[in-house]
Amino acid sequence: MTEKEFAKVYLDSFSKTYPTIKFELNTDLTITSKKGDLDYKHYIDNAFIAYKAEPDSISEIISRYVTSTTDLYVDQKTVNIENIVPVIKPIEYLDKINSLNGKSFPMITEKYNDQLIIAYAEDSKNSIKYLTEDDFKTLTISRDTLKSIALRNFDKIIPNIQRQGDNGLFMITAGGDYEASLILLSSIWTKENFPVDGEFIIAIPNRDMLMVTGSKNKIGISKIKEIVADSYKTGNYQVSDRLYKWIGNKFEMYE
Repeated sequence: MTEKEFAKVYLDSFSKTYPTIKFELNTDLTITSKKGDLDYKHYIDNAFIAYKAEPDSISEIISRYVTSTTDLYVDQKTVNIENIVPVIKPIEYLDKINSLNGKSFPMITEKYNDQLIIAYAEDSKNSIKYLTEDDFKTLTISRDTLKSIALRNFDKIIPNIQRQGDNGLFMITAGGDYEASLILLSSIWTKENFPVDGEFIIAIPNRDMLMVTGSKNKIGISKIKEIVADSYKTGNYQVSDRLYKWIGNKFEMYE
């Protein structure tokens, strides 16, 4: 199936799932819609990448992605504070979100480093909904407690963190949705958990991939660079094509 054919199936699924909303397929293969005063634009890139990897699962893949937009088109209850989690995103994500809406989108974020931000979201059964300023006003917490609450929730909901690999080069898995956000859990960054040579060097090309090696492990760094170059280009939910070094309380870009 070509990307255009895939986009038409995607559009049809949107229309059937939300029959009261009008969806349109654009020449650039994005899908736009309007609900009240809000305009939305959906990119099919990530879904198409997933489809190419598993062509026989097209129905399940499209259903999963369309269902993830429930929060946009179906009125939801008040945000559950126990479901708020931190999500690592590239700083360019803000520009992309604003371009989708045609104006500045009041999503709640904070700077992590010069390349990455922390976005706050509500993890529900079907989707991840990013918090807006209006959402935050419904909560009975102060802004300076948001990060600690989100980290506490995150620590509870992620599956068992597993380390794979050897010789000072590891891949960390934790369910497939929040691997990149594991960089926020300072307590896990110990030599007992990750026996590497030197300081921790990590890569998070996509949200579901976290790789770790040591600053003195030249072979490990070389291999990570190769994997990052490929995964960032071919994977979905891109985060960063850079490497990062642990400086004691967070990761900064590694030159």
